[in-house]
Amino acid sequence: MVMLCITIEKKPTIGILYAPFTNKLIWAWVGVDHSPIKRDENSLLEVHKPGIDEIILSRSHAGHAHEILKNIYRDKQYKIIPAAGSGYKTVQVLEEYADYYLHITPIKKWDVCAPDAILRANHGSDRHLNANGPFGKHHAIGDEPSPHACNRRTGIRSSLRSLSVMKINVSATVYSSNDQITITWTPTLTPCVDDFVGIYFVEIDPLDACGYFDYEFVKKDQSSTSWQMTNLRRQLEFRYYSRDYTCSGNYSLIAKSSVVEPLNYNEPTHIHLAYGDRIDQIYVSYLTNSSEYIPQCQYGLSPLSLDLHQNGTTITYTASDMCEGKANIWGPQTFIDPGYMHTILLENLHSSTTYFYRVGTDQHGWSQIYSFTNRPANKDESVYLIAYGDLGLSPVQLGAKSTINRVTSRITSTNVTCLLHIGDISYARGIGALWDGFMTQIQSIAARVPYMVGIGNHEYDHLTGGDKDPSGASGPGGFRPRWGNYGSDSGGECAVPMVRRFHSPSNGNSLFWYSFDVGPIHIIYYSTEHDFRRQSDQYRWIEEDLRSVDRSRTPWLIVGSHRHMYTSESENPVDLIKLMLQLYLEPLFYKYHVDVNLYAHRHSYERSCPMFQHKCVDDGIVQVLIGMAGQDLDSDSYSGAEWSSYHDQQFGYTTIFANQTYLDFTYYHDSDDSIADQFELHK
Repeated sequence: MVMLCITIEKKPTIGILYAPFTNKLIWAWVGVDHSPIKRDENSLLEVHKPGIDEIILSRSHAGHAHEILKNIYRDKQYKIIPAAGSGYKTVQVLEEYADYYLHITPIKKWDVCAPDAILRANHGSDRHLNANGPFGKHHAIGDEPSPHACNRRTGIRSSLRSLSVMKINVSATVYSSNDQITITWTPTLTPCVDDFVGIYFVEIDPLDACGYFDYEFVKKDQSSTSWQMTNLRRQLEFRYYSRDYTCSGNYSLIAKSSVVEPLNYNEPTHIHLAYGDRIDQIYVSYLTNSSEYIPQCQYGLSPLSLDLHQNGTTITYTASDMCEGKANIWGPQTFIDPGYMHTILLENLHSSTTYFYRVGTDQHGWSQIYSFTNRPANKDESVYLIAYGDLGLSPVQLGAKSTINRVTSRITSTNVTCLLHIGDISYARGIGALWDGFMTQIQSIAARVPYMVGIGNHEYDHLTGGDKDPSGASGPGGFRPRWGNYGSDSGGECAVPMVRRFHSPSNGNSLFWYSFDVGPIHIIYYSTEHDFRRQSDQYRWIEEDLRSVDRSRTPWLIVGSHRHMYTSESENPVDLIKLMLQLYLEPLFYKYHVDVNLYAHRHSYERSCPMFQHKCVDDGIVQVLIGMAGQDLDSDSYSGAEWSSYHDQQFGYTTIFANQTYLDFTYYHDSDDSIADQFELHK
């Protein structure tokens, strides 16, 4: 097997496999295209047997693979296929003569470069939702209906049984966002261990069992389950699938529900606020299924008198607007029509004043009435902020659910000024329905306080398609220095959904870097996914913004980004981006007397002493890692660094209270809303 591979910034990107004796050519360009996979009918391997995982191993360098597989499968049957040549073994997986290619001994990069690119281009590692579900179902990583039983291209015949499709009963056939629908069915006498109920667009072929948006495995004797609904603006149905051939073959549809549809296809959803360029401005954004009518916001000083109104603008995006990968592919687990995003800019708002508002149109209907309090203009007024990073989707991620609940409770009971979410927002990663789920979940917060977002690797990082990158970064994948570990973490989105959905002041580069004042605090968002070195556009902008801060007006200076500048958690290998942030930006922040540097990326909490260059100093910067909002937790050990004042690995959120002379920073655990860490700064 002849193998050719091209890497971009050390990432396998283009792979070619060629078998000269059979004239077989397989090629792939990650995020762009790949050759069709055709089974070799002359292969000496047997056709895949249903229900038995088949693992292809190196014939000469298997190492301890046999022992590892015994521990994994235990009493479950599996088959080992010994073979030579990484290219050949890759082809067997692609053609589905084998399920997995396992190699654990040392291997040369050139031996796996082309196979890696080809497998990733064919979505070999990210076909299903895994731990994400937009309808509120929690899944363990890798625990999904078997793709080989759902829709293998060849190898397993369809069932010869004639199955009558039973009825799934639903508690409602119409719904609004966040409504619960309970479904019930008659339990089967002999359910398979991986029977499941899924939710589908009605037009999805019944033979496509894995074309679900979300799913739940059915337990023995189970006859009902509840679903938290997300308005996807289309007709849906629930389906029950069970496997043929004594639970080892294809899935067959055995029950389905009546059509379930939104009460209002143009229900105003995803309502959220953001600051504009001036203190008297607020962006109000929402989403519907149509762009037919001009979006409107009615607002006023009383919920009984919404006597002011403002029209807005509408935008959307499609799969071809994004850079690569899943984001470019239409399907229930990739891109779906996102609807239309409407934005209204409210102006001439009084500071520190509460306004009531609703959004929508007479033709399509109106939202409920929400309220917000505009930020203060008087420098002597205090403010109260909430901050976190790495939230993810509630209730799928249990930490995200608890954080959303705690923060919603605090916002509805306390005068919160705004919220800071510093990157890794929805973790949609090319799965469009997850944006719907995420935006629905934060509405209880973001419709009441400005929800100010920063860019993270899971919104932006991509390998190709740079001409579609809304940040304007040069190159096919943007900023990719050799010392960076920038990958394709956005699933090809390259921040397009972010910049179409969220808003910010226009004094920087869209959502990528910008700044704003909140009472006595000046806040700068910068991007660790873009060039931050000296002479870069971002570095020059950061320095100019720092230089222009009036510390008599805003004595507190907080900067925030996604990737961490410091952590005492163990890292192997060492994160070189962290070291470069310390090299380039830490001296700049210290020069201009930044008080607090917020970041996330690591899923934990850690707070330093006031520090500079790994040492505690009186005039230093307090470094705070706040990546514990919901998207799982780290479990790495800590090094015991002297600068680390407190750290833990629990779900939670933080608050910031500030006036002209005093700043209080508090970290709360979600579990009981107790204070886990707290520090004060004084001017």
